[in-house]
Amino acid sequence: MAAQILRQGRSRLHLSFYLGLRAKEIASLWWGDLFDDGGRVRDVLHLKAAYAKGSKTRDVFLSSPRLRQVLAQFAERYPDGWSPDASLFRSQKGGHLTAASMARFLKQLYVEAGIPRASSHSGRRTFITALAERGIDLKSISVLAGHSNIRTTAMYVDNNPLRLARILEDVSW
Repeated sequence: MAAQILRQGRSRLHLSFYLGLRAKEIASLWWGDLFDDGGRVRDVLHLKAAYAKGSKTRDVFLSSPRLRQVLAQFAERYPDGWSPDASLFRSQKGGHLTAASMARFLKQLYVEAGIPRASSHSGRRTFITALAERGIDLKSISVLAGHSNIRTTAMYVDNNPLRLARILEDVSW
């Protein structure tokens, strides 16, 4: 059971951790959003207003080599390809998963991985915090996360004591 869930969830986790997508955004994706007619991973994911919180569109760059590899492996499992207007992650009835179903699925992945206190938003939070810890400016992170207010982005960044100590290591005036 755990192996099956992890196999099914690998691409979903990567969309959360590598792009910071919300459960609703992942659940709303169509095959054609990520793959061209030849089954190749697109360079840019154009998130439509219907997918995103606040009904805002945004472009998400699929430039991470690791993410592209995982998505290509996902596409290889469907050698005949799906039509561009097919749900990327199908429900048992063949349609889109609901946002709530995707959130439950992501939560189950974390439980199977031994992280019971994680939520469907944990990948997104990790994405934002990891960018901040790499020194990426908050404005750029805000754009990548699809936040209209930089204060929203700032609330995601975990300020743990080790990170704060690292920041002060280089202070010398």
